[in-house]
Formats: sequence, structure tokens, C-alpha cells
Amino acid sequence: MSTENRYKWSVALTTFIFFVLLLAAVKTGYAQSKDEAYTVENFNTSGDVNLEVQTSGGSIKVIGSSNGEVSVEMYVRHRGKYIAPGEAKLDDYEIDISQSGNTIKAISKRESRGGWIWNRDGYSISFIVYTPNETRTRLKTSGGSLTAKNLTGSQELRTSGGSITTEGIVGKQLLKTSGGSINITDTQGEVEANTSGGRIIAKSVVGGMDARTSGGSITLEGMEGNVSAKTSGGSIRAEILSPHDFIELRTSGGSIGITVPKENGYTLDLDGSRVRTELINFNGESERDEIRGKMNGGGTVVRAKTSGGSVTMNYL
Repeated sequence: MSTENRYKWSVALTTFIFFVLLLAAVKTGYAQSKDEAYTVENFNTSGDVNLEVQTSGGSIKVIGSSNGEVSVEMYVRHRGKYIAPGEAKLDDYEIDISQSGNTIKAISKRESRGGWIWNRDGYSISFIVYTPNETRTRLKTSGGSLTAKNLTGSQELRTSGGSITTEGIVGKQLLKTSGGSINITDTQGEVEANTSGGRIIAKSVVGGMDARTSGGSITLEGMEGNVSAKTSGGSIRAEILSPHDFIELRTSGGSIGITVPKENGYTLDLDGSRVRTELINFNGESERDEIRGKMNGGGTVVRAKTSGGSVTMNYL
């Protein structure tokens, strides 16, 4: 090995080790355990719970269980380190962890001008909430990720600076982020997912899906219901096990792949640089770059259009 190649190999190895150690440090610094909680508040409830959680500089996680109690854990972090109870200077923060009937609030707001994002000396306040399964949520943060798991009822999650993850939700979901990805798993109910800065991945959604992103790809697996997916900056892959009235997929910057049951009827409107599919009992017009017509007598409207790639329709 030449001296030049040995030097390049050494630099590459050093860089790799640095990033591995950095990732481990980040994971260690951001891991949360109950022992590190700044405060813990417990509330007894009966019936469905309404939960509102809001913070400016941290993450929010809500986990449903069969327990009838709501437990709110608040974590305070400063410059990457968790602060022990009573040691944080929170005079600039308005913190409300309270109960009114079956409504639980966990809210952290900074009162000083400029907010957390403009002040490097500010605290990051995060919440983890354990709640009964039958809980409706409104979660909002400007500077962290949002997670909701094992809940029944409508869920509204909004963040400007992080990712969104939902799992095991029964009910309608409204998910919006400007700076991260969205991951959805095992859902029953309509889902509206919107991000300006990341990809969207959804698996096993029963009830309809509306996915929109300006900066990433969209991957949908095991869908049942109407599906709409639009992106300006990536590809779309959609597997629909049980299509309903329509499937609408649009992208300006990638290819589109569709997988649907073979025996169903479809009304096709496919348009791309190249369109590929097996046409069965087809009546209409088929060209290299577009297909319009009915398959198996027509049925679910399948509209797929891209100006930056191909369109492929496969069958289950």
C-alpha cells in the first residue's frame, strides 16, 4: 500500500471511529430513565382521558396501558446533561402539570423574550406520560420529537423541529412536522401526515392515508382504504391490500411503485417517463409513457403521475 493510500485509509478509519463514538455519546446523553426525572406527578382518572402536553425545547412521549392512572414524568436537561430535582433555575418557565376532571395538562412555556431556541443557556424540558389506552392527545413541541403508542381516540401531534412516531393507535391522527420524518405502524383510523423536511413511512394502516412531504420519499405498506401520497423530492412506494375509492400518487422528483390485488377492477390514469404494468381485461389507451382506461371493468381510481421517473404497477 502506497503512503498516500495508507494516509487516506487512516483518515477514513479515524473519521468512522469518531462518528461511532459521537453516536454512542448522543444516545447516552439523550436516554431517559425514571431515576433521572425532575418531577413525577400521578393522577387518578375514570373513563376516557383528554391529554394536552406542550413544551418548547424537548421531546414528548405518550404511552398507553391498561392502568387507570396517568403518570407524568418531567425531565430537565441543560447542555446535554440531566438536572437533578430542585437544581434547575426555572424562574423563566411557566410549568403547569395539573388535572381537571379527566383532562390532564403537562405544559412548559418559557416566559422570557426570545424563547429557548435563541438562548443557549436555556433548559430543555421533556415529558414522558403513561396513560390509559383510552386517551385523546394534543402534543406540541418546537424543538424535539413526538411519540404516541397504544392509544384509542383522536391524536394530534405537531412539531417544528423533530420526528413523529405513532404505533398501535385506534382513531384519527393528525401529524405535522417541519423538520423531521414521520413513522406510523399498526393503525386503525384515518391518518393525515405532513412534513416539509423528511420521509414518511407507514405500515399496516386501516382506514385511509393522506401523506405529504416536500423533502423526502414516501413508503406505504399494508394499506387498507383510500390512499393519497404526494412529494416533491423523492420516490413513492405504495402497497394497498384493500383499495377503496381511489389511490392518488404524485411526485416531481422520483419514481412511483404501486402494488394492488390482481383480481380487483381499476380505472387507470398513469403518467410517467415510462409506465409498466400487466394489463388484464383492459379497455382504453396504452402508450410507453401513459395508460388510461379500465381494467376488469373499472373500479378503484388509480392516478399516478411523475415528471421525474417511471410508474410501475404490480400485483399481490
